[in-house]
Amino acid sequence: MKERIVINCALPYANNHLHIGHIAGAYLPGDIFNRYSRISGKEVMFICGSDEYGTPIALQAEREGKTPMEVATEFHLEHMNTFKSLDIGFDYFGRTTDPAHEKYSQEFFLKLMEKGFLEKRKVISSYCQVDRRFLPDRYVHGTCPNCSSENARGDQCDECGRINDPQDLINPRCSICGNPIEFRETDHIFFLASKLEKEIVNWLKGKEDWKNNVRAFSLNMIKDGLRDRSMTRDMDWGVKVPMEGMEGKRIYVWFEALLGYISNAIEYSRKSGKDGYWKEMYQDGNLYYFMGKDNIFFHAILLPAMNMASGELPTPKMVSANEYLTMKGKKFSKSRGIGYTVDDMLRIVDKDSIRYYVSSVLPESSDSDFSLEEMKDKVNSELNGKYGNLVNRVISFATGKGIEPLKGKADELDDQMLLDMKKALDLYRQSMDKIEFRKALSIWLEAVKTVNSYFNQSKPWDIIKTDMDATRSKIWHSLKAIEYLTLMIYPFVPSGAERAWKAIHGVELGKGEELFSHLDEGCSFKIRDEGIIFRKIELEPEGTNQMHLVVGKIVEAEDHPNADSLLHFKVDLGSKIIDLVAGLKKYYSPGDILGRKIIVVENLKHSKIRGIESQGMLLAAQDSAGAHILTTEEKEGTEVTLGDEPYDGSGTITIDDLKEYELKTEERDGLAVPSGLLNRNRLVLKANGKPLSVDGKVESNSLIR
Repeated sequence: MKERIVINCALPYANNHLHIGHIAGAYLPGDIFNRYSRISGKEVMFICGSDEYGTPIALQAEREGKTPMEVATEFHLEHMNTFKSLDIGFDYFGRTTDPAHEKYSQEFFLKLMEKGFLEKRKVISSYCQVDRRFLPDRYVHGTCPNCSSENARGDQCDECGRINDPQDLINPRCSICGNPIEFRETDHIFFLASKLEKEIVNWLKGKEDWKNNVRAFSLNMIKDGLRDRSMTRDMDWGVKVPMEGMEGKRIYVWFEALLGYISNAIEYSRKSGKDGYWKEMYQDGNLYYFMGKDNIFFHAILLPAMNMASGELPTPKMVSANEYLTMKGKKFSKSRGIGYTVDDMLRIVDKDSIRYYVSSVLPESSDSDFSLEEMKDKVNSELNGKYGNLVNRVISFATGKGIEPLKGKADELDDQMLLDMKKALDLYRQSMDKIEFRKALSIWLEAVKTVNSYFNQSKPWDIIKTDMDATRSKIWHSLKAIEYLTLMIYPFVPSGAERAWKAIHGVELGKGEELFSHLDEGCSFKIRDEGIIFRKIELEPEGTNQMHLVVGKIVEAEDHPNADSLLHFKVDLGSKIIDLVAGLKKYYSPGDILGRKIIVVENLKHSKIRGIESQGMLLAAQDSAGAHILTTEEKEGTEVTLGDEPYDGSGTITIDDLKEYELKTEERDGLAVPSGLLNRNRLVLKANGKPLSVDGKVESNSLIR
């Protein structure tokens, strides 16, 4: 019977685009292991799905005038397409809004209640008087009591990793409106994790094959004890609590989302016509979880505790968590607009290039920095230059000369090369089994260099002049080496490896069977010229910020004398006063806007509008409710940056130039904040390092003009 393994990746939250940091943290490593395991002859179930409940999605839906289900569905479908575009091939990608998930979560809840692991308690919860709602922990921000970071969340500090309670924070405030919060009493159900503290500690200590960043981090997190955790919340978007007296409360997303692995596996089995298959895989197989390090606590401590409490589910064999992918030293973050989304990257390079480069810099034991220039160099010199070029050289020579590859008498060079390939494969497989993918890729690259050296030393272009049989044998041995290399690179760049396999065999690579042992067997090759196996990356030079954005204060305001829809302003920019004309009369009266701080495009080409010269343009977000000026508390004359990029001093720009920055509002930590695009990276507009504000409530993704 085949060895069985279940591979799960942390469920992506369905409220924003996936960026390359997400891919490096969880989904590419999971897919690499999935593909490697399958061609190693293992029976694999690869499961993931969208995490769709919780307050962030409900609030986003409220701002956008949509239902929470509409928001979740939009990003669920987008995430499915994103994974497909990168060849990340889950057997099943489900949803936590599926009725089957609610049913399983409620059954699990009642099971833990029956076993004495749940308890109702009165607690003090965060409450915002301004927004009149209880807040989830992540929507409370304040100063971390451990590292003094001023932007720690109520559930966790991203700077030091400390798991927080909102009451732990210094000066806690509401992330939605920025006002101080208060704490009110309410009833909640707690998971009594403390009952399992000894078992969890002993279990973690026994995981000596885990990476230190997971095992040591987990043990350190509970060195002062494993605390009971509230697993319900006051909200109306989520899985209902199946208890009388708990109406209006929902099972907290950290608890029910962890059950999504099972509910999605159940649905996969049902839709495959094998209802009990998921249970067979979980009972007979080993469980592997892939995630970023901010998910370690939930998967290495809480999930095992939940499974132990149920008495029916196995604990993970491996929890593999990567550190952070950074860009210029800053963590990729969809909430802060740092780094590239997957769609951004696919506009620049192909999926093979992304997968190869990200695999080579996976933050397996420490943070790694992402660089487009480094990607270009590595792909062009290694994937394309050394491996792709090797395949093309051998195929082109053989097809061009009409050579049929046949295994003939091997010489010392042939024997040594095959021995080197077998040694490389052994080392590669040891690394892959240990989830050391960067090391495995390095071993592969050294093997590529070995085969290039072999082909150059063999000189079939010289041998063909005197000995066709020896030439056929040299080509056969070269193709055999390429067979090794292609199987080894397949988990990392499957589409490119498929093209190479077809070039040497004329058929697709069989992915559902054990392939590595076949490398020891003799075989025939059916070569054909597939053309260029991998694309060379060509990058356009990076642009600079040509928008001169300045904080201005409206010191005079009046109706435009010659137009019913326009207003005329005098605006103080600190060093000078300018005239502006804006089409805001439908939304603001002169009295409403007088004295307000605005953001001015100071270097926009002047234009005469109905007899008055407008010496710039103010920025406002437009949504279904109307126009909302961009504003700030900073004083007039303050320069506004695009991310950390200041104005480059290049001179006057036009409206068309301004459109290139695709200015719009985006969802960031519960707020709609102004942002712009620079070098395919979406950045927040800032004054003195602080994000700009939008006047009033505005829909996310509203255009700024």
